[in-house]
Amino acid sequence: MSTLEALHAIVSDESAPQIIRDHIVDSLQFALRNQPGYFTLKEIQWLAQWDDTRIPIAAAKVLNEMKMV
Repeated sequence: MSTLEALHAIVSDESAPQIIRDHIVDSLQFALRNQPGYFTLKEIQWLAQWDDTRIPIAAAKVLNEMKMV
């Protein structure tokens, strides 16, 4: 969780280069869509609440799939 918190701090930091912020978001989005088992339920729920809309959309999809199983 601390790694995700660090990544969230970078994504939320307006002074961080946009290319770095976008790369983090893209990487997390890819991991959520292709390897959701890397994340705990708590982490996915937390990611679903991020301000950047790309992460919550991917996290919500994983959560919905978990509820169906």
